[in-house]
This record gives sequence, structure tokens and C-alpha cells, in this order.
Amino acid sequence: MTVRTAGTLGYCFGVREAIERAIKYAEQHGKVYSLGTLAHNEDVVEYLREHGVEPIKEENIVRGMHLAITAHGAPPETYRKISDADCVFVDCTCSIVRKAQKVVSQELIGFDILIFGDPDHQEVMGLKGWTSGTKFVGTFNNLFTVQQDLKKLNLGKKVGVLSQTTKVPSEFSYFLASLIHHNIGRIEQLRVFNTVCPIVASRVAETEKLSKEVNIMLVVGSQESANTKNLASVARPNIGSDGVFIIQNEEQAGEALTKWCATIADMTKEHLKKLNVGITAGTSTPMEVVERVVKKVEELLNGQ
Repeated sequence: MTVRTAGTLGYCFGVREAIERAIKYAEQHGKVYSLGTLAHNEDVVEYLREHGVEPIKEENIVRGMHLAITAHGAPPETYRKISDADCVFVDCTCSIVRKAQKVVSQELIGFDILIFGDPDHQEVMGLKGWTSGTKFVGTFNNLFTVQQDLKKLNLGKKVGVLSQTTKVPSEFSYFLASLIHHNIGRIEQLRVFNTVCPIVASRVAETEKLSKEVNIMLVVGSQESANTKNLASVARPNIGSDGVFIIQNEEQAGEALTKWCATIADMTKEHLKKLNVGITAGTSTPMEVVERVVKKVEELLNGQ
């Protein structure tokens, strides 16, 4: 039996820098309020709270507060609200997200802009705010109606496309292929910016590769994290839905293994000896949480 991890895990540099910056700011100013969770992970939120960083909703801003923009970024309107309330802030926006914001606000002026991403995601809502107006925000399925007819996007001759930074690269390419196939007759100039985070892309590739070589995959991270859910989605085709579990800690790892073993009617020690467990994690998941999960799984398998 083996326990294998999907390459290098732990924080991406954007999350790591956001955490460090917010904590340093809190140490200097006593208390800082992040506009939403700094990163989508419950352990990280609690860790930040212990170090003086408390998440709040934007509507709860009080004049004179010390605030933090999260790693997901924010629209210009949020910066205006902060200024109008005489608040001071530390900007923890991920540099990859900031690059995407620069693309839509400076590189695509005069273009019909399409954003590939989850419309309700904090990053995407912020990114949309940096545009002069978008023609489309959504994923591949959002291109079509319930009847599977292509939606009328009313695109002009100049079209610009970019992606939410945490999306699966292959899904972005499918989206682009379909978009171009159905609209190439009217587009004269097409600008595509690959704004998918390279660390996310690498994590997806490593997870997909490992999922072809194991019996069960544990994805360590929050159910609220888009990146975590995407990792689970790329593993399922190779293992099956019953063999992929999103977990938050080592206790849930044990529960997932027990649940999976219960689906095997004739599970024996011989089956366990041949069991291969894969472990991957979202880019907002602390490495120490991953290490505890690995240790717990190894203990369970060795104890059979």
C-alpha cells in the first residue's frame, strides 16, 4: 500500500504573501478587517483571526477602520468606498489577479470582453468591475441555453478573452474553441490572455496524473474553494465519483477511507496491501494540514 502526493503542495505564492502582509499590518495597527475571507480556507481564516485579521462584509465598513483587500482582489468601487469612509488599507491582491485586472482595464479598451469564470466568485466580480463593460461572464455551460442552443452574445469585431486565475486550463481551452467556432465569422480581431495561475495549472496537471495511478484521491481543502473543487473535478473521470473526497482535516481523511472501504463488499487485508491513496490540496491549504492528513492515512493503512 502506498500514500502519494500530487507534486509540491501547500500555499501558492499569492496566498502566502497575502497572509504575511495582512498579519504584518495587523501587528503594526492592532486590528485589521479583511473584506471577505483573505483566502478560501477555514484553517487559514482561524489562523488569521488569532493574529488580528478579522473578515467582514463590505457593507459593514466603519469610518476609520484598518482594512485589507483579499488575495482575490476587489473592483474600483470598493477602493472608492474605502476612501470615502476615511479608512486605511493594505492591498493583499494576488499579483496574478492584479495582472488580470490590468489586462481588462488597459489592454482591452474598445474590445468586447468575455471572462471565463464563476460569475459569483469574489475574484471574478472584482475583475468585472475593472472593465468598461463585459459581454459575457461564465463557464462553458453558460454559453448555451437550457435547450442547448448557443446564446446570442452580440459580439462586435474586436473581442478579448481571459480567465479566472483558478480555473482548469483545459476547460478554458474548450471554452475558447467553442467560442471561436461559433463566432469566427464576425470576429476580425481576437485577443486571448492566459491569466490562469501557473501554480494552479501545475497543481491540476499533477493531480490529474496521480489520479490515474491511485484507487482513491483525497483533496485537502475547503468546500468553498474554487481551486479545491476543480482539483476534485479533474480526478473524478479517472477514479470515479465514489473515490474522490474533499476533506478539511485528518479526521475527515479517516472518515473518507472508512466510507470508501465500505463500498468494497469483499475488502480484505490483501486488498488493503494493494491500495494506493493519492493526496492533493488546494492552493489555500496550509502544508501542515496536508502533512497531518498524510500521517493519519499512513497510520490507518499500516494499522489496516
